[in-house]
Amino acid sequence: MTIEIAVPDDWTPGQILAMRQLLQHAVGTAQPVVSFVRKDTTADQLEEIYDRINTLIQEAGLQPG
Repeated sequence: MTIEIAVPDDWTPGQILAMRQLLQHAVGTAQPVVSFVRKDTTADQLEEIYDRINTLIQEAGLQPG
């Protein structure tokens, strides 16, 4: 099955390719966790949030092998 996702016009080609790779990896190897944040979220904020979520997943013993 192919799922198409429209991305915002202001995304760079690099952002689009990175998202594609992340989604393909998540769907192929595990159950993806998806959340939404405001457009003005900084890279540092995203990294902090991701680290916190990753820690929760590890501590729960739910990280894929």
